[in-house]
Amino acid sequence: MGNIILIGMMGCGKSVIGALLAQQLQMDFVDMDEYLQEKFQMTIPEMFEISEDFFRQKETASLKDALGFHNTVISCGGGVVMRDENIDLLKQVGTVVFIDRPVANIVQDVDCLSRPLLKNGPERLYELDLIRRPKYIKASDYQVHNDGSIEQTVKKINEIIKKG
Repeated sequence: MGNIILIGMMGCGKSVIGALLAQQLQMDFVDMDEYLQEKFQMTIPEMFEISEDFFRQKETASLKDALGFHNTVISCGGGVVMRDENIDLLKQVGTVVFIDRPVANIVQDVDCLSRPLLKNGPERLYELDLIRRPKYIKASDYQVHNDGSIEQTVKKINEIIKKG
């Protein structure tokens, strides 16, 4: 089986869904935010302190590494689609699934303090959704609504992947 790449807004459940999906499919799991922090020995907030562009450069460099991943579920950062180069890379890495969770649900549980783009409050999520949603749709092979339990969403992805 090839790689499965999960994209979507921060807080949509990519990491939790990805870990469970990988376990069920007996695949490896990589959270790209964790991967790039380990690779560059900096936290995401530290990278954003330099600049968002600096972070995006590091994100793209990490995504290039994913070209070498096999049989892996990959959870990407929410803004990975902001660079066209990344969208091209995603398509080369594997099957891209957009985890679409209602922003109102995300706002209820996202920790704004740990998210550099939300330092001024969760309302920014609605703005980001307007900007990013068309890019998620363009980049994805499949769109899965995460409006139920994590298990239900993983089941939906499993069904889509098996139909292939």
